[in-house]
Amino acid sequence: MFLDPKSAKEQGQKLRNDGADYLDISGQSSNVKSALVSEELEWERIEPTLRHFISLGIPTSVDSFRPNVQAKALEAGTQVLNDITGFTHPDARSLFKDPFLSQSQAKLIVMHSHTLGIAKEKSELTPENVVPTILNFFRDRKSELTSWGIAEERIYFDPGMGFFLGEDPELSFTVLRNIDRILSEFPRLMLGVSRKSFLGNVLGGLPPKEREMPTFATEIYLLQKKVPMIRTHDVLKLTQAKKILSLLGK
Repeated sequence: MFLDPKSAKEQGQKLRNDGADYLDISGQSSNVKSALVSEELEWERIEPTLRHFISLGIPTSVDSFRPNVQAKALEAGTQVLNDITGFTHPDARSLFKDPFLSQSQAKLIVMHSHTLGIAKEKSELTPENVVPTILNFFRDRKSELTSWGIAEERIYFDPGMGFFLGEDPELSFTVLRNIDRILSEFPRLMLGVSRKSFLGNVLGGLPPKEREMPTFATEIYLLQKKVPMIRTHDVLKLTQAKKILSLLGK
């Protein structure tokens, strides 16, 4: 909806005005029906909006799994790299060996996905093994990233939801029911449930734009569980809910 830089900047400013801490910018969709674009086109889509908000001092996150795009984003000054492959690309390590880039203090969001990327294959995850699998993946990535010299406090974790886990909605609900267990070991957690497929599927196949209330209910649950980072489309409603919950002492 916001491929045009002008509309992307307007939407980003609206999200910021609504209370967003970071603006997450991407030039490559991870939707199961999406095709890969070239690295050049991905960066071309990202750059104008990214540089605009960085010039205004607004914190940004770049959602990309390609080291070349990630490197350009770090050079531009982004504060967060959000990687759906969990920095498992063969060239990921070289990104942090660069003398300039290695000085960056950007946060790294390590996301789990059953395919380590855009979710198109049939998932072998089950409600019984999904949480142990995610925890083992996080442990492995934490060990490797810290061995590259990345400070542990810079690393955040995202269990992946919806099709990143698999078609079965119960996989995502199992993760949500066990969020305390995950937080106990990985307190720097980010979750994105906004408009996800698992919410629509359990309600008779709701299309994305009709998943507003299921999304909101799930995000309030995440607020109550004190998940530190929530990635959402509707920042204003979440900001308002957070305010009310704080007044209620929740």
